[in-house]
Amino acid sequence: MQGEVSLTITDAYCQRFPELSFGIGTIQDCVYFEKSEAFKLYKRDLLRKMKRRTNLAQIEERVNVYDKFFNDWEYPCPLPGHLKRTVEMGFPIHNLYIDTHIIAEMSHGILMAIQDLDRFEGPWRLDLAHEGETFQAVSSKMIICKKDEIVLRDEKEIVCSLFQGPDFKTKIDSSSKNIVVYVFTAPGIEEENVSNGIQLAIEILEKFGGGKNPWWKVFKP
Repeated sequence: MQGEVSLTITDAYCQRFPELSFGIGTIQDCVYFEKSEAFKLYKRDLLRKMKRRTNLAQIEERVNVYDKFFNDWEYPCPLPGHLKRTVEMGFPIHNLYIDTHIIAEMSHGILMAIQDLDRFEGPWRLDLAHEGETFQAVSSKMIICKKDEIVLRDEKEIVCSLFQGPDFKTKIDSSSKNIVVYVFTAPGIEEENVSNGIQLAIEILEKFGGGKNPWWKVFKP
């Protein structure tokens, strides 16, 4: 199937994190835009649903699960800040891709990345980093990994760290057409939350970006 991603989960990952699944979703031929009145109204409805008391309590609980996992590894977690801004100010108004990322992430309290599928090279591996391994962050800063932190690799190099974010090479921009979203988990995050978040992102890109051939899967160690 076009857009299907081949992922291998290494033995080292399975032994260290046997309970942590990983989700991937792809969609083809999306059309980038910055503003859309229909999208604005759609986001308003989703925000209203997200802020219902029972929904928000569950989202906060999952965000706290990620925050604890980050703190255990002595990294700052971006999710609490994202959630606070969303509750106070609503979903962002940047462009289709950034907004889709934040909406799906915040609606389900999960850690998601949205990247350019065409910029990955070869099959993917969910793995653990070696002490001192490096990769170039989205900001162009050089990232240094700790021993055994969770990383995603393509055939050539690390393309994302769970704790330190995605790389520069696979960065999404206005020219990106074939889109991938992926979700790292933390202890206590259920597969249902992962699949729901991915499906929401793909739904948005299909409905408002005209994307085709949606595909998604949650991989288990």
